[in-house]
Amino acid sequence: MLNNITKQSAKPGFTLFELLVSIFLIATISTLFFANYHSTNKRTDVIAAANNLASAYRLAQSNSLGLVKYNGSVPAGGWGVHTVASSSNYIVFADVNDNSAYDVGEALEAKGGRIINLPASVSLSNISIGTTADVSFLPPNPETRIYNGVATSTSVQIDVYETINGSTKSVLVNFLGLIEVLE
Repeated sequence: MLNNITKQSAKPGFTLFELLVSIFLIATISTLFFANYHSTNKRTDVIAAANNLASAYRLAQSNSLGLVKYNGSVPAGGWGVHTVASSSNYIVFADVNDNSAYDVGEALEAKGGRIINLPASVSLSNISIGTTADVSFLPPNPETRIYNGVATSTSVQIDVYETINGSTKSVLVNFLGLIEVLE
């Protein structure tokens, strides 16, 4: 008989204390997840921006090797990418006058050029050869020109910086035309 009484008083379920502890743990884990999610999302922005910059270099290289026309003719200096430190965009241009540099009118979208804007809070923070870099690709050899407005170089590293968390990714282009996103 005592055994029957004991079995009836033990009801399945949670105590109030167990329920409060469970809710506290779920709230703590959720808070940590959402705090980290925002930071990870911004890191993803800088990774995507660096990969998009590398893709823009590959597009310019491909346009040059494919003899893509700009305003009805193949650009004498090939296709290139113009970057400026502390900028929130970069430009895919046709080097029409073969001066190894971007000039106004060489990136009109209706003729094949592109102005690519970076995500909010992402910018080009540093360029290893100065404040600007114009990398152009010439067919048919293919030749790669890296120019900072004053002199040529054998390579350039462009840093893509995310201002909220301070994340940085770099894109490296060398005179052989190799384009790499650095870890």
